[in-house]
Amino acid sequence: MSAPGAASPPAGFWPRYAAWSLDAALVAALTCALGAGFWRERAEAAARGYAELNARLAEAMASSALDELEFGGFLGNLGADARVHAAAVATASALTALVLGWLLAYAALGLIFETAFVAFTPWQATPGKRALRLRVRARDGGELGAARAALRYLAGSLSWLTFNIGHLMASAKPEHLALHDRIAGASVRRDGAAAMPAWGWLWLAAQIAAALAACVWLMWTLQASLETALYGGAL
Repeated sequence: MSAPGAASPPAGFWPRYAAWSLDAALVAALTCALGAGFWRERAEAAARGYAELNARLAEAMASSALDELEFGGFLGNLGADARVHAAAVATASALTALVLGWLLAYAALGLIFETAFVAFTPWQATPGKRALRLRVRARDGGELGAARAALRYLAGSLSWLTFNIGHLMASAKPEHLALHDRIAGASVRRDGAAAMPAWGWLWLAAQIAAALAACVWLMWTLQASLETALYGGAL
C-alpha cells in the first residue's frame, strides 16, 4: 500500500509562490510585532543620524563655496570632518542593526514556523500552504519529519543565492521540484486535483500592484529629495 499523499499531484510554481508569499507576510508581521520596540528605536536612530549627516554635508558645502575650494578640496574637507564621519558611522550602524537584525530575526522565526507546521501538525503544511491545499511530503510520499523540514527551509537560502533559479526549478514538469526540495528529499503536493482558487490569483495581482505602487513612490521620493537639495524646497 502506498503512503498517504504518494499519489497526490505535485503543486505547480504559482500555487507554491502564492502560499510562500502568504507565509512570508505572516512571518514578517510576527517579526515586526515581536521586535517592535527595537526596530522603532533603530529606525529613529537611523533617521537622527541621516538628518545629522545631511546637516553636516550642507554646512561643509556652504563652507567650501565661501572658500572657493575645488571639488577635490571639498571631498578632502569631508574626509577630515570628524562630525561628518561620526554622523555617517551612526547612520550606517543604525541601518545595519535595523536591516540585518530584522532579516536574521525573520529567518530564525521562519525556521521555527516552517519546521513546526510541516513536521508537527496534521496539515503537514504552513498556514499559507494549507490555505492553498498544499502539503510538504517526503519524495516517497511519507512524512518529511522535523530534520528534513528544517533542512528544506535552510536549503532555501541556496535557491535565493542562485538568483531564484533554485525556485524557478519548481516550474519544471512533471515533479515541480525546487532546488531545496531536491536537497531535502521533499515534494510539495496538492490535496486533490483542484487548481489554485480565484482568490489566489487576486492575491498575486495585489502583490504586482503593490510593487508598482512602491516603484512609483520611490521615484517620486527621489525626485522630491533632488528638488529639495537643488532648490531648497522652493520652486
